[in-house]
Amino acid sequence: MSDTLTPFTFSELDGVAFAAERGLRGTEPPMAASEIGPIFELGLLSKAGLVPWPGDSGWLHLNGVASLMAGLAKRKHFWTCPSTRAMGLYRTYVTPPSDESLWIEFGVAAQYCATQAGFSRDESAQLVGAIGEMQSNIYEHSKASSTGIVAFKGSPGTFEFVLADRGIGVLESLRACSEYSHLTSHGQALQMTLTEGVSRHGSSSGRGLGFRPLFRGLSNLSGSLRFRSGDYALTIDGKSPGIIPAKLWQKPSLKGFFASIVCRC
Repeated sequence: MSDTLTPFTFSELDGVAFAAERGLRGTEPPMAASEIGPIFELGLLSKAGLVPWPGDSGWLHLNGVASLMAGLAKRKHFWTCPSTRAMGLYRTYVTPPSDESLWIEFGVAAQYCATQAGFSRDESAQLVGAIGEMQSNIYEHSKASSTGIVAFKGSPGTFEFVLADRGIGVLESLRACSEYSHLTSHGQALQMTLTEGVSRHGSSSGRGLGFRPLFRGLSNLSGSLRFRSGDYALTIDGKSPGIIPAKLWQKPSLKGFFASIVCRC
């Protein structure tokens, strides 16, 4: 039956969220999940009270991501799919742990998954390095690092990963710095995060939000990137994705920050 259902993509997610914003809950058609990005963004919207989690209504069939959702429900700091090793997740702590063994194990699992999906060893290492840079942002910028989640999923020719937290979001984070206190829009803030060296510490600090390593990791790949904070989404698609083709879209509001990256080789 699930093969005949509509795939649950970001486009479908946006439709469900906008319908819920207009008070049209309970009108979601049956859909089937395959990518993890829409599922995790749905989770943030559900936490915000906008969209009910599908377990309450049964409109979303989890299909190949069911084991990942089961692993998430166990609330462990580290989990990988025991049968396929094609999915894994990591929960961040209140503060960075002095013992990084679980994070290292997560990185090893993610790199193995990427290579099994068809990526070269160097490409896989670059992607895992980008995940690490972005994970550090949860501790440094979210002010709610205990809510952070990092997850990955691999399939032939594709490796995807997500990072999410329910923290203050990029607008409030950047506005903490006088240099960016003029920002008033979540969309403006998302665009600023793609600029080298931009962070709440100011442009002279030599620190940034970690997107440059991500673009380096995608330099020879096709990628689909989606960043969410507040009531905006910023998307980038194409071969060797970078800052130039970024598109900004207004969306129903969520709390925190979310990033979804799908890479194809």
